[in-house]
Amino acid sequence: MPKQTFFNLPEKKRERIINAALEEFSENLFSKASINKIVEKAKIPKGSFYQYFKNKKDLYKYILDQIFQLKIKYISDSLKNRNSSDFFESFEAMIEAGFKLTLDYPLYAKIGQNFMLEDRKFVSEITEEYSSQGENFVFSLLKKAQDNGEIYEHIDLKMVSFLISKISIFILDYIKQNNESMDYENIKKILNDFMFIIKNGIRRGKNDKD
Repeated sequence: MPKQTFFNLPEKKRERIINAALEEFSENLFSKASINKIVEKAKIPKGSFYQYFKNKKDLYKYILDQIFQLKIKYISDSLKNRNSSDFFESFEAMIEAGFKLTLDYPLYAKIGQNFMLEDRKFVSEITEEYSSQGENFVFSLLKKAQDNGEIYEHIDLKMVSFLISKISIFILDYIKQNNESMDYENIKKILNDFMFIIKNGIRRGKNDKD
């Protein structure tokens, strides 16, 4: 997280630094992003950068945290405006909310896409910090659905919330191995296919139609 000196800056200067970082991280993977370019775009001395942030990763994690918090707000607002408590409809609404965020903030979307292209060790390191929050959020939705009789009573909700919260990493591996498109429409389709399996399993019913 940024040092207090960063938060002591005038708002316009903070915005200039963040906007320069957003531009750089949206154009490059983390490993290729340049502090020199960020300070040049932000019009600050390089020495000042280290008065505000410990290093490049410190700034990068701050940017990702801002995106994560905004995404949680989008999802919370989306769920708040719905009447249904159905878990699967709620999950679809969460996907839609995430998709709306990418349309409203294209630079965030690009940073998110670049993040998914980083190596797995780096992705795991970063996402580990948010996994417990994601699991708790999904668990609360599942528990509500189980209490309403939508989900079998014997299902281990802790295990299911773990699997669902880790889905972004699984999908990332799937996309990389199969050279799938990284555009959000395709990611959305893959997420929906995954939820179909969670909801219906893989065994075809005797009365199912083609």
